[in-house]
Amino acid sequence: MKREHAVVVGGSMAGLLAARVLTAHFERVTLVERDRFPAEAVFRPGVPQARHLHVLWTRGREIVEVLFPGLEDTLRAAGAEELRVPADVLWLTSAGWRERFDVTRLLTFSRPLLDRAVRARLTGPPDGDRTRVDVLDGHRVTGLIPRGGDAAGVRLDGDGELHADLVVDATGRGSRAPSWLAELGHPAPLETRVDPLLGYASRYYAIPPGFDPGWKALYLQADPPATRRTGGLFPQEGGRWICSLSGAGRDHGPTEEKAFLEFAKGLRSPVLYEAIRDAEPLTPIVAFRRTANHRRHYERLPTWPRGFVVTGDAACAFNPIYGQGMSVAAVAALALDRCLRDPRPGFERRFQRGVARSAAGAWLVATGEDLRYRETEAAPVRLRTRVINAYVDEVVAAANVDRRVCEGLVRVLALMAAPTSLFTPGVLARVAAHRVRRPAPVPLPSRPC
Repeated sequence: MKREHAVVVGGSMAGLLAARVLTAHFERVTLVERDRFPAEAVFRPGVPQARHLHVLWTRGREIVEVLFPGLEDTLRAAGAEELRVPADVLWLTSAGWRERFDVTRLLTFSRPLLDRAVRARLTGPPDGDRTRVDVLDGHRVTGLIPRGGDAAGVRLDGDGELHADLVVDATGRGSRAPSWLAELGHPAPLETRVDPLLGYASRYYAIPPGFDPGWKALYLQADPPATRRTGGLFPQEGGRWICSLSGAGRDHGPTEEKAFLEFAKGLRSPVLYEAIRDAEPLTPIVAFRRTANHRRHYERLPTWPRGFVVTGDAACAFNPIYGQGMSVAAVAALALDRCLRDPRPGFERRFQRGVARSAAGAWLVATGEDLRYRETEAAPVRLRTRVINAYVDEVVAAANVDRRVCEGLVRVLALMAAPTSLFTPGVLARVAAHRVRRPAPVPLPSRPC
């Protein structure tokens, strides 16, 4: 494969991170985005989930900092908040309140703040040996330029064309890659879908002056199948909270003012409702409903075109309630770099397998949890999944009071360890010991310490 020109389709976080990697391998990199990129840190239509809660878990945070040294300082200077997890988070799990261990760190910020900071680094003066990224926004890619059964670039609206040695599809859930592959003579991928029928509603509030309850963030989880509602309240730049309320099984977070507060009041603890009840709303309430876990198994296709790969949500999208999408995209960006450094032929196939591996742990976490809801639309739940979920319930309960188990669980959530790490002898022994001495459950307090 020649390394003259690479085209990234889609200005998602997966696309931005892929573009950064490509600058170390290609003479030219072009990013094509159908939206117009705003100059300021504001929302844009192509990222509807941006108006809801975002965090960057540990693994994603580390990778992004490697790709963009000093970016974290830029975000912190703009007001992004660092949280010790779970020390700074009042966290109600399905098994009760979690003790406030200091296990890891994560950043919380608005999505527009992160996107603007990353775009500024990509399109600014090149540093080191990498090339600058050229941005072609306000243009839609309509298909691939064929070269036999391979890809030689992209077709643009208005009959334009961009010839390239490599095309990266990072267009997210709405990716048209299956039809593009069909046009080149390749079969469509098998797809797996696990849909908990979950819907968000979110809005920003001003953090009340002097508010200091002893926590910085609040996360009240559902307890499926008994309860389907989740609430999160996290600080963001500008002295704001973002409050996201969600419900599975079509028990969606509402967008009407009174209903929004009533929904918050009906969570498993009233502590979130009590925090926002008298807080000043800063924005309207906005909804988001496209939350199904959706995986396209490109790694299993018998044939694959040269000059084309798929990454990010275009390959594997997660229920965003678990906050793992951007971190998985970052892991996939590292896989892209590794595959491009490998001189053997078959780069594209190796990368699609790498994308599948990058998403595997997060997929197990997200779908394992979402299959607990009776209303979830998916293939029948296998006995193996039920047994694993029963064990995970015990892990969650032990993690609430055992620092070492909590650290192991959070490392899985933060993509620092595979889910199989929860089945090591050390974790199994501590979970078993907790089960033996576990006291009877107590009622939930409204204002936990």
